[in-house]
Amino acid sequence: MAEIGDAASLCYSFTVGKSRSGPWWHKVQGQLNEETFLSYNSSNNNYQVIGVRGNRLNATKICDKQVDTLKDGVDLFKEQVVHMKRENKTFREPLFLQARLCCWHEADGHFNGSWDFGLNGHKMIHVDSSTGEWTEVDPGSRWMKEMWEKNKDLTNFLSRISQEDCRAWLKEMIMSLLEEKLEPTASTTTTPHVDQPLSLAIKPNISVPLIILRCSLLLWSLGRILDNEG
Repeated sequence: MAEIGDAASLCYSFTVGKSRSGPWWHKVQGQLNEETFLSYNSSNNNYQVIGVRGNRLNATKICDKQVDTLKDGVDLFKEQVVHMKRENKTFREPLFLQARLCCWHEADGHFNGSWDFGLNGHKMIHVDSSTGEWTEVDPGSRWMKEMWEKNKDLTNFLSRISQEDCRAWLKEMIMSLLEEKLEPTASTTTTPHVDQPLSLAIKPNISVPLIILRCSLLLWSLGRILDNEG
């Protein structure tokens, strides 16, 4: 398991599909430093917190905010599958679209994000969210790239969630984990020091005469200053 201080990457994997006679289905997983903490699928249409890292996150505070946006992503990707089937008559069901969003901080602190898309397990397009550059991974993906680049609703969503939402989520989760990690240290400071070593136990008593001595010297010095001014 990666240390909390190294938690600098956040990814979400979307899969949406439909068979000829069956209903639409979807699955979304969230991963912090490649460790799954969130699962959302069509079987119960609700999210589940998974694993040790997921249980350490504040699910109500953090995951609730994410799921609404993730649902928007599922709906938008369903629309793209329907549109692709309409535009490309060679597609046969079952057909499923895969999308993977990742955002992370580079070693120098620079923030970056990307999207990767695939159809039926074949990688098709890579999108660099920082530069806005679209790259054809599969030689036959030009049609998909050209069609999606013209879709303003899609491109705006991809840019916003990768550059704004994902960045805010990553920051919030790191802060939540850091706070959770610091809690045991903070709690120990409130416990009574019953078995303190002698050298530590007598320090408060030694400080009292030192404070009195310092105050006396300060008053003496102030008196000398006032005498000289007089």
